[in-house]
Amino acid sequence: MTGPWWGTAAAATQCEGAPPRSDWAGWEAEGLVPPSRDGSGFRTRYADDVEVLAAAGITRHRLTVEWARLEPSPGRWDEDEVAHLRRVLAAARSAGVAMWACLLHGTAPGWFTDDARGWRDDKAATLTWPRHVDRVGEALGDLVAGWVPIHEPDLAARLGYLDGTFPPGRRSEDDHRVASAALRSAEAEAARLLRTPATPVAVTWRPGAPLPESDDLLVVSAPVDRLEEPLARAAEEAADRRLLVVTGDPDTTASDARRKERLQAAVDLVRIAVEDGVQVEGAFHQPAIDGYEWHRGFDAKLGLFDRDRDPRPALAALAPPTEATN
Repeated sequence: MTGPWWGTAAAATQCEGAPPRSDWAGWEAEGLVPPSRDGSGFRTRYADDVEVLAAAGITRHRLTVEWARLEPSPGRWDEDEVAHLRRVLAAARSAGVAMWACLLHGTAPGWFTDDARGWRDDKAATLTWPRHVDRVGEALGDLVAGWVPIHEPDLAARLGYLDGTFPPGRRSEDDHRVASAALRSAEAEAARLLRTPATPVAVTWRPGAPLPESDDLLVVSAPVDRLEEPLARAAEEAADRRLLVVTGDPDTTASDARRKERLQAAVDLVRIAVEDGVQVEGAFHQPAIDGYEWHRGFDAKLGLFDRDRDPRPALAALAPPTEATN
């Protein structure tokens, strides 16, 4: 029995740099975080990069659709950016890489986060966000293999509204509570708008919380060395649901050999879970290529490929299984 598929993922800012109108670019301009420049260079190298992934046997990738590029100011929809994204998705399809799309990962338009009060605004999840989701679905849906509406919404609420380490940089229990509720509602509404019979949607699984009534995939997120417990608990609490794993190795001090061991252990863990009956549809490891790593800038080398697109040893852990021969 073979294991589930493994793909790669990245936030838009990590792989193409922060757009000028994003909240993260505002932080860069204030000197609060290192400049992201062009990230991993994916924005201009995407055609070659999807070929690199395909050649390595990686046939799924989760792309982040950057809201601040599509809507740099309120109500202004950038058709040139739509055309660029369609070229990216078409290139991936031609290379044999199925592209999943994430609509929010780490950054948002500055006008939304700052001017419109972000996820503290009671209209955010019910008006502003659904309008954006509708537009993205209509513009890109025919080229998207699956949707992950928001990357770790609970973490986004904590980092931006309680810890203050991501925009808008607030540190308030009340703001955190409001933002958490808004982001959860936003994820559910996006899933409703994007859901079609042909295109799966993946939403966050929360330990101990009631399961969504829909049959969407449930996302289990954890670092490679802390995946076992949440995967086991998800299997127990959502035994009849299909799961999508999102993981990465945040250890910037590990050697290449050690990073390979850690990722291989995670791959083996997921494979064994599937053999035990857990319905893991697939898994995304992030990032694919060395790029920008938020507060650590370009010092953290976490990719399966380096900046020159040379493979690292950890890539071998995701090698597609080969059929046994007599």
